[in-house]
Amino acid sequence: MKILYVDQTAELGGGELSLYAEVTHLPHSASVLLFEDGPFREMLAKANIPVEVITAGDNALTVRREGGVLAIIRSFPGVIRLVRKVAAQARKHDLIYANSQKAFVIGCFASALSGRPLVWRLRDVLDASHFSPLLRRIAVILANWKAGRVIVNSVATGQAFVALGGKADKISVAYPGIDEAPFLAVSPAAIAQLRREISPENATLIGIFGRLAAWKGQAVFIDAIARRPNAVGVIVGAALFGEEDYAQELHRQAQALGIAHRVIFLGFRRDIPALMRAMDLVVHSSIAPEPFGRVVVEGMLSGNPVIGSAAGGVLEIIEHGKTGWLFEPGNADALAQTLALVLDHPAQTAAVAQAGRLHACATFTVAATVKQIDAALELLFTS
Repeated sequence: MKILYVDQTAELGGGELSLYAEVTHLPHSASVLLFEDGPFREMLAKANIPVEVITAGDNALTVRREGGVLAIIRSFPGVIRLVRKVAAQARKHDLIYANSQKAFVIGCFASALSGRPLVWRLRDVLDASHFSPLLRRIAVILANWKAGRVIVNSVATGQAFVALGGKADKISVAYPGIDEAPFLAVSPAAIAQLRREISPENATLIGIFGRLAAWKGQAVFIDAIARRPNAVGVIVGAALFGEEDYAQELHRQAQALGIAHRVIFLGFRRDIPALMRAMDLVVHSSIAPEPFGRVVVEGMLSGNPVIGSAAGGVLEIIEHGKTGWLFEPGNADALAQTLALVLDHPAQTAAVAQAGRLHACATFTVAATVKQIDAALELLFTS
């Protein structure tokens, strides 16, 4: 089968890392179309995956999650150009596989124009914390009309889609698979070196990983670190999609709390396995439901104890007190209390961390993802 994968961004977000694992392991011929250039294109090219960047003007992809009717109308000319370009490529393939919401919108009309079936790899929880009512409604209408399958990254993502009127019989669940090998390859010397670079005093290092965005909850993390003396909060990630103001707010917050010396901003990094291995604890603190929770699984694979927000896909990854710990989203006091519980009981914490690693290794593998996606594609072509 020849599959045309379509994605709006070339930044290295969780969706792109998951797509990379899929296109390099699925037993099908893969080509990728991106709507911008960037590190994801470079990553695909190095893996000898055919990749092309197509553009269509400034307004085609500028509809934000809170966008309204006027923003959508302004995007029409660029969208039409993209649709034609995607449709032309789709005619050389058997299937269009849309990896993001904007790619899905383009893919719907490209599918209609080219006659090729469409799969939507839905990686977002379609709720009010992420999307305007209009954008959510458009997404569901288009999915019910044109998507042959909607492959979701968690049960929570699928439930949100169905709650908005999406057809449940289109849903297949495929958790993103994550390779443990990069975590195992990190040497003790590399871990020790990173720890010295981050904290020469060898303080307790508590890490949070992901792009800097308000809904990701770095502000909650900083508030909790302020309540934990002698711990250093390590924030790994950069602002994307126009969220630079929020990044500056985080710096100001740490200064206002008098803990700027205990909050380390490392920015965007590619050595995530090594950095996670260098932590004493990994925290996920999103204030809105996480569609999946890639960083939670990565934290487990690093062998570290993991604390996560009790919402969305994270509830499908962590069993509280057994494979990790959960706390109420947005509640800095609850996070601080959980930090104390974990850090002050090292024997219990080590056992839970080991259970979490074994659970992640057994459940969230690339092989399992490939099997689940292949089953979804089989349903598409046999139903």
